Amino acid sequence: MAEESDNEPVLTDEEIEALVEHAEDGGFDDGEFRIHDFSAGETLTISKWSELEGLQRNHAEVLGKALTAAFDLDISVEAQPSSYAVARDLLIGFPQRMCLISTPIGPFEGESHLLIPGETLSFLVNQYFGGGSVTPPKLTAKVTPSEQRLGERVAKEYLRTMAEIWVDRLPLRMGDLYVDVTPDRFSLIPSDEGFAVFTVELSAGDAHKSAIDLLIPFEALESQSAALLPPVKAVPEDPEAATWEPQLRSTITDVSVEVRGSIDAIETTIQSLLAMKVGMTIPIEEPDAMSLLLNGRAVARGRYGAHEGLKAMQFTHFKERES
Repeated sequence: MAEESDNEPVLTDEEIEALVEHAEDGGFDDGEFRIHDFSAGETLTISKWSELEGLQRNHAEVLGKALTAAFDLDISVEAQPSSYAVARDLLIGFPQRMCLISTPIGPFEGESHLLIPGETLSFLVNQYFGGGSVTPPKLTAKVTPSEQRLGERVAKEYLRTMAEIWVDRLPLRMGDLYVDVTPDRFSLIPSDEGFAVFTVELSAGDAHKSAIDLLIPFEALESQSAALLPPVKAVPEDPEAATWEPQLRSTITDVSVEVRGSIDAIETTIQSLLAMKVGMTIPIEEPDAMSLLLNGRAVARGRYGAHEGLKAMQFTHFKERES
């Protein structure tokens, strides 16, 4: 018997399954190191700028039409979700062949950067000059002068259309362009400087697809974030608002209420009450005090007496309103 008990499992199958299920959820600490997303706060902040999505979507649509007209190609542009990244991570992700256009965009402080990958420029050059009928040349280590010139042209169309779309929300002032085919200028930026990354996906049917990134200093964009939030609806000021008290006073006098006076109260029994008949007289002593009732609640006290030959009540005091 002792051997059999020693061989019995410590946990039942149900307990093991429950333990495995608990270990697979996010709350189980297995002692392993995990990566912490230090940019989560900034990413959340960008997501709260609800007007940004509409601006990006409208800009992408207009940019697609502008590039189609400029290069005589059927180009479509689609906005992608905005994100956040620091300079060192962006620099690591730069493609080897690229065109980096740096420019000040007012009212944002500092320089913003438009990153156009070399594959985008190679496709445009081949289509623009060769009509897509020639074999693409062997790629060089850096973008060619022709690709660089087209990169500058793409940047001008990008920034021009962006200013057109943003004008009602936040007027933008585009500065001079500094065009580079290396990341040298960007590498001088402090590695921990944060950027809001606006990405658009450019495609030409099944022949080509690539992404263009606009990098705007996050702090500079955040300082203008009020323009990226829904407009606050102003409540129109009623010119008659200051005269509400006279209106209330003139209206309240028409409110119907029940007012009655109470001279005295007597105590009796049910037997006496049932014995009451028509014509029966109940003597009432002269009251020491009287009350004026408004909707069943006493609002004033007074003395009983006579005035001009009529029984009357003289107010002695009004009851204060209970808090």
